[in-house]
Amino acid sequence: MTASEATKDGPHSLLGLAVNRADVPAAGGGLDDASWVRALTGFVSFIPHTARLQVSVDEVAAPAVRMTLPWQAALVGDPHRHLVHGGVLTMFADTLCGSAVLTGLERPEVCPTLDLRLDHYRPGVEGMALIGEARVLRVTESMVFTEAQIWQQPGKLLCRAIGNFVRLGARNTPPGFGEALMAAAQGRPSAGAAGSVIDDPQKTADDEALPAVSQPVVSRPGDGLQHARRFVEGQRTRGDLADLLASLPYARAIGLGLCSLAPSSLAEDDPLPTTPLRYAMAAMPENVGNPMLPAVHGGVLAAAMETAATLEVLRLNGRGGRQARLPKLIDFSIDYLATARGDSVTRIDCEVLREGRRMANVRVSAWQHSSQRPVASARMHFVLEPLAREQEA
Repeated sequence: MTASEATKDGPHSLLGLAVNRADVPAAGGGLDDASWVRALTGFVSFIPHTARLQVSVDEVAAPAVRMTLPWQAALVGDPHRHLVHGGVLTMFADTLCGSAVLTGLERPEVCPTLDLRLDHYRPGVEGMALIGEARVLRVTESMVFTEAQIWQQPGKLLCRAIGNFVRLGARNTPPGFGEALMAAAQGRPSAGAAGSVIDDPQKTADDEALPAVSQPVVSRPGDGLQHARRFVEGQRTRGDLADLLASLPYARAIGLGLCSLAPSSLAEDDPLPTTPLRYAMAAMPENVGNPMLPAVHGGVLAAAMETAATLEVLRLNGRGGRQARLPKLIDFSIDYLATARGDSVTRIDCEVLREGRRMANVRVSAWQHSSQRPVASARMHFVLEPLAREQEA
């Protein structure tokens, strides 16, 4: 599909926009667009998480890219309303922007995500592929600035994203990265992601056994809302929260579970405390975004943090006689502070800063070996809708 055809299918295609050579002087990096399609196809196939989700590269008009994330059951975030997990959009946006970055540089560099922000306009629906585009807005000596958009149906954007990436330069780019990308561009085979992610080498006293996550999750229609309603309007026990978490296929797919409680001696059927809980994402090969370190995919980390924040809002709202409400994500902003290693458990702490009748604001911190050295921090806003309205929808 050409950029002009993409404009017809998508909302104001980014591929058809003129490139400001003053802002992106090395757009294309010496490769033609067809070569970039092959190169980026190799790139997303090398990343374990995007390879698992079968992300495909549809078109490149450097410094812009267009990709498709095909539908699969693991992408569900709300089994009752048949909606895509919001974290899937974050993961896809991070992948889109990071891929566009490569097409805007003179030569390939590893450029980690510094921060990413998404504005959610409408949820993704079950059974439809996600289509996304991203382009480079400006390249400086130290930074690359990008934007992205994701949709399913023509003219109906799901979200827009802004992503900023740090340039490490050729000196700090792992040997063989550029060569592998160029080999893929020329249609030659290159080394894939070798090795497996090992168990957490620095397990701490905070850790508990995480639920098994390798098996596919089969959710019945209505499970998500039934678990949410029972949890919010019921006793709010640890078992209820575990059931609710297990009813979210994408959360289960990335290995997200309860980690420790404060106090940690509660039984499964004891009421949960009002103090924040701790969540944990298991060390899984499928969550890796950079196999060379290995490092967790930035979008996967963001998805885990978003899920934990949603559960915390659900856990705390509806108290004091107020009507229980379902949180819907409005915007999400994450700052990446350090590498989240793929061979370590990632722990997540949430703080509901404010919860009103209609809106909630949440701050989230993710860390691995010390809560004083976070790997990422995020903030998000939710609008709170009555559960009864969801039942009627």
